Amino acid sequence: MTLKLKVDDVAFHSFSNRVRIKGQILEGPSDFVSIGSYHTINIEPGDTLSIMKEHWPKYILDRLNNAVKAQIRPVCLLVTIEDGSSELFLAADYGLKELVSIRTSISRKRGDQKSYDNTMKEFFGDVALAVKAQLEQGAIGLIVITGPGFTKDHFREYLSNASIKDLPPVISENANSIGLPGAKEILFRGIIGQIITELKLETETQLIETLVEHIAKDDGLAAYGFDEVSKAVRFGAVEELLITDKRLREGTNEERRKMDELIRNTESTRGAFHIVSTEHPTGEQLHRLGGIAAILRFRIEY
Repeated sequence: MTLKLKVDDVAFHSFSNRVRIKGQILEGPSDFVSIGSYHTINIEPGDTLSIMKEHWPKYILDRLNNAVKAQIRPVCLLVTIEDGSSELFLAADYGLKELVSIRTSISRKRGDQKSYDNTMKEFFGDVALAVKAQLEQGAIGLIVITGPGFTKDHFREYLSNASIKDLPPVISENANSIGLPGAKEILFRGIIGQIITELKLETETQLIETLVEHIAKDDGLAAYGFDEVSKAVRFGAVEELLITDKRLREGTNEERRKMDELIRNTESTRGAFHIVSTEHPTGEQLHRLGGIAAILRFRIEY
């Protein structure tokens, strides 16, 4: 059965991961529904629906496009490693893709620490080259280095100091083995999703902390509230535009149009836009400031 609703209210229930949509029935099978009456449907992952709007804000289209891209491209490079042995995998929603295996004979002569260090350095260099090659081939948003023992931590330090251009965040996680079993262990434990969520939260927290510092210093490099932020956008002064998800969801159509214009104008002057979740304290802190704020490149006079 297909229903067409004129939507009056939308609510997201995070505990059940579903969206409740309430509205007036415009079209549907007359023997099952009463045209003009009100109905509520629940949308969950995997459901199909068509959405018709008079105006699609750019930030919504961008988020939809980014979500689609995240579904079809690998987001994480998994490096499983221990002394002299490493295997690389791409981890995506569809599963794991084996990439390359690296083996090196590590010197283990008793008392010959220098020889051991040299062969480990060569081994790390080979693995780092393999990582660099993968980064050059596609968009990878995260590197997870995993394995038993401390080799993973030493390689993470080596990779972080290897001066690789556009190196994404690098995290080390313990696993009981390397190779495919170790990679699967990381996937089954849900570590990649947790890390990506934590990194986003960390970025949002740092931005809000920077904003609050500028407000406390009264140095003119912060603006909050719609009027102040709008003026900063007109001057091309906005470096980071911050809007809470709650402010975007709960505004009227006219307010959302104005928000969309602010976002477009900010991005046209090479400013960055962030939707800050109110599911954590820093997001609530921003919402108490009006749900919209900006970190500025330079002072402006109000």
